[in-house]
Amino acid sequence: MWWRDRFLRVLQFNIEDPYGFFADKITAKSLVSLAKKVHANVLIVFARDGWGRVFYEGSRLYPRHHNSALDVGELVSLAREEGIRVIVMAAHTANRYIYRLHPSWAQRNIDGEVLVLEHYPRATRIVDPHWPQICPNSPALDQFFVPEVEEAVRLTGADGLLLDSFRYFPDPQRACFCQYCRAKFKAEYGEELPSKIDMEDEASRHAWEWRYKVNLRAIERMRKAVKRANPEALYLYNSHPAGWAGRGNIVVARARNILDGVFAEASEVDVRGPGMLSIITKLTRALLGDPGKPVLVSRNLFYDLRPVQSPPDPTIKLGVWEIVAAGGYPQATIFSSQFFTDPRAVDVVASVYEELERVEDYLVGREPIRYISVIFDPDTHDKHYWNKPEYYIGEVEGFALMLMHSHLPWSIVSTQDIDREADPEKNPVLIAGATTILPDDVEESLRAYISEGGFLVATHEFGTMRPDFTYREAVILQDILGFNYEGTLRFGFAYIHLDTGEARDYWEGLPQAVPIGDHSVVFARERVEPRLGEVVRARITTGKPLAYTRMGRSAYGYEYTLGKSTPAPDSVLSLAAIAYNTYGEGRTLYYSFRLGAHYSRLGLPDYAHLLLRPLLRHAPKPPVRLEGPETVHMEAYRKEDSIIVHLVNHTTNQRILSAPTGPSKQSPPGFDPAYRVHPTRTIIPVRGLTLMIDEKLLDGDVRAWNPLSGDEYATRREDGWLKVEVPEVQVHAMVVVEPRA
Repeated sequence: MWWRDRFLRVLQFNIEDPYGFFADKITAKSLVSLAKKVHANVLIVFARDGWGRVFYEGSRLYPRHHNSALDVGELVSLAREEGIRVIVMAAHTANRYIYRLHPSWAQRNIDGEVLVLEHYPRATRIVDPHWPQICPNSPALDQFFVPEVEEAVRLTGADGLLLDSFRYFPDPQRACFCQYCRAKFKAEYGEELPSKIDMEDEASRHAWEWRYKVNLRAIERMRKAVKRANPEALYLYNSHPAGWAGRGNIVVARARNILDGVFAEASEVDVRGPGMLSIITKLTRALLGDPGKPVLVSRNLFYDLRPVQSPPDPTIKLGVWEIVAAGGYPQATIFSSQFFTDPRAVDVVASVYEELERVEDYLVGREPIRYISVIFDPDTHDKHYWNKPEYYIGEVEGFALMLMHSHLPWSIVSTQDIDREADPEKNPVLIAGATTILPDDVEESLRAYISEGGFLVATHEFGTMRPDFTYREAVILQDILGFNYEGTLRFGFAYIHLDTGEARDYWEGLPQAVPIGDHSVVFARERVEPRLGEVVRARITTGKPLAYTRMGRSAYGYEYTLGKSTPAPDSVLSLAAIAYNTYGEGRTLYYSFRLGAHYSRLGLPDYAHLLLRPLLRHAPKPPVRLEGPETVHMEAYRKEDSIIVHLVNHTTNQRILSAPTGPSKQSPPGFDPAYRVHPTRTIIPVRGLTLMIDEKLLDGDVRAWNPLSGDEYATRREDGWLKVEVPEVQVHAMVVVEPRA
């Protein structure tokens, strides 16, 4: 396949307004010229937009865009002459053209209101929407979507097709209840499509799963149509991993054998902190399963929801390098309005893509150096946390951030692959954060993994439920973890008591008790954040308790702000909060609370210490480490005899991300704006870093250098490490350690 042996540098150019303000100025020739300018080797454009207009000749399905000078067929021919591949976007479920012809084909909520992709104010009545969602259960799938993707690829000669915003999801707010959905569900299950989602109701469970099946059946049918037109076409799905409650991630997990790759749209990154691009890149790679399948990740050339405005240069540079460092392919997205109004970002991405072009040989065929892998379980996300997925995502995200800030090599793996990932050689450490739902075969794989020398970290209600919704009434592997499960305490606040006598040396310099739980940011009916302060009743059997559970003196605190603050600590319970154990050749650490979610939410170093101190004492030696501030993001790879390390510098100006803290009964007007999102404007160079590589990874005499700058780095061997002195990192440094010629 054409994408296998090259590093993709993608430019996405969108013409996305109903009137085509600039469409008459955009030609095939101008887009090829733009792609060459930015050193892109892949160009993505619409074959058909959300209003149902095409940008190519000869369609028998849709009208030609009335104001467009672009012919995608011509674009493909011109691009191919320059070695540039073209991917077209089609089958967007938003389609005003189909809706005006057949309003009954639209997705509709339980009240009969049309579901839309556009953003209406909550209280606004939807009338004649621009982007109504069309239902894949309607005749539109046969009459438009399937023939559309075949036609788009065949008539343009495109090298790939991206299902952009193909949306049909199970959440109550987004679920479709149109006549076609009702009829097809009843035909398949013999029961009425339930009017609400309640996982205690069997019909609701059927409906939830069925909506994913609808998605997968449509995606598979469209794949076959695309491959009929061009067997070599790259078939992609827009998963939008940090949006839509993460439902697109579950589609990817289930469609992994249908898709050739994934576009991980990352528009939320501008309102998240550093590291989000790495997390969604690695999560998408894990869910897709095959490391040879490309994951394209967007760094918008505009800022947040301002597509006409270029962000400061460092925002783009950092974003692109973070994607590359995490193992993805960067996809720079620009809209026509920005290109003609404020194209400054084009020059910025051109400078980064030119650097990527120069070091392409080091990027193609590289393999990540593995040490710690965080498990992501699609069933836990979608069955146990179906109405509150943020509690599970927070647990996964928190561990990822801890490892990133600690400069430890980390990956994400899906439980779908646990049979091959539960290997101590491949993954010396596995972390299962609040992984509530696990099948019996995964339990046995993990048991063998630990016995053979693996190190398992688990938290909270680990494996207490099976995929069929039945309870084990126990934590899986609790005999290995060294305690008995006695249910869960639903506290709002609690404490992790560290003054444990013989284990106190683990916690030198930390307080006697570390609080868990927090006040609610919704603050509507509950003062505390539901689930955050929960603690499993873990009664020690064979494990070594490193900390105990300690109660708070009240349900919430009275000091400082009545009802939002943390209560004072009270009695210590005879229940383990942290337990360490050995089994066979392996080790385990168990946390009775959601440790990752606390770090994700609050970022306090105490939570990271609770993981890292016992982990690094008992786990195998890390293959690669970095001595430097946690604001430098390290990712390490191996290619043949070379070690390739990316250092991405997130040491920046005081970026502001501010959000509301939640109302209370008599809230006065706010003092300053509740919502403030400031971009990265300035990168502060970091000096005097030391990269440490286990000498076992190296063979013979080596040199360390930066192929982008040409700088040679001083090295020394000490205590089993090759230590590489990196004098300075500005935006990014690439360190290659390879045999000396």
